[in-house]
Amino acid sequence: MPYYPKLKQSSLPVDVKKRTVANLLKLKSQLVKELPSKDLDKNLLLATWNIRDLGKNGAKHGNRNLEDLFYIAEIISNFDLIAVQEVNDLKEWETIMDILGKDWDYIATDVSEFADGGNGERMTFVFDKRKVWFKNIAGEIVLSRTKLISENIELEDGTTKAYERQFSRTPFLVSFQSGWFRFDLCTVHIYFGSESGEKLNRRIKEIDSIAKEIGDRAEFSFKEKKQAVILLGDFNIVHPEHDTMKALKKYKFDIPKNIEKPNNIKGDKYYDQIAIRSRDTKLIDFLNAPSQTPTSGIFELYAEVMKSTDWLSYKTEMSLTTEGKNKTTDADFKTYFEEWKTYHLSDHKPMWVRIPIDMSGDYLNSL
Repeated sequence: MPYYPKLKQSSLPVDVKKRTVANLLKLKSQLVKELPSKDLDKNLLLATWNIRDLGKNGAKHGNRNLEDLFYIAEIISNFDLIAVQEVNDLKEWETIMDILGKDWDYIATDVSEFADGGNGERMTFVFDKRKVWFKNIAGEIVLSRTKLISENIELEDGTTKAYERQFSRTPFLVSFQSGWFRFDLCTVHIYFGSESGEKLNRRIKEIDSIAKEIGDRAEFSFKEKKQAVILLGDFNIVHPEHDTMKALKKYKFDIPKNIEKPNNIKGDKYYDQIAIRSRDTKLIDFLNAPSQTPTSGIFELYAEVMKSTDWLSYKTEMSLTTEGKNKTTDADFKTYFEEWKTYHLSDHKPMWVRIPIDMSGDYLNSL
């Protein structure tokens, strides 16, 4: 990743620049330990990451600065293709792309409607052009009239009225290729709503609708000689036995066993998922087989950077925010740091899979 001249010539204070350099070295070491190495033509490292309110932060918790964006870019650079949720205003995103350098590109949707619960977010794919190429097919998923999501809205007079709607944040489907591996990739950020009641039902219906829609399209993709259809992103899944997960799995999608784990920072929810529907069973068998080199995983975001014990180093930044100005004791700042840092990195951990992309042997055998 081309750190120069962006980091050396940055306007960061000297102490912050030193902290950034030290943390980048620790982060690089952790990434080497936790992730398989990127290679040229054998495997694709595919990831999904909800980066909390990217481009949307304000005075409440403070805007991201160059230090934060370097950490985000460092993590992204260790994958080949990443689906990113919660990209809002593109100014910070363009800085991340500038840090990543000329070998990287991205494709994104326009912003979603606030009125429908979309919060002005974009669906985004970022990819290393040396390894992945965009196959010139992209589209937002719009349901037909017969497939609209039904919802009962409570009116002011206490009565309810039935509505039919599209997704709160329109899923984004794009065709990619890496090596011999051709695939359709759909990213989502499913409506959250509530922990129970009608809003939870709407969440389950959204998951069911996109899984069915992409599942139905899979057969067409396979006819186009694509090896897999992959559905990934923030599904707001509660846990593997919950109806949210059942709605995802009922349409023949497989989830690698090693990533069926809590993936939010608190470690109590299974929000993010990578669900795969393959033309044959080889891919899922590969992802589930024991291996010395990991084939899937969840990156531990705060193991080396912004650890709980680092709160004092960020006290000045926290004290300048609207929320931080109310803190008076060290105990207050220690507690606030756990929330503050999720607005500067994220409250979700990156999730990834390693997919084999060299099918040359299969091709030769077919001859």
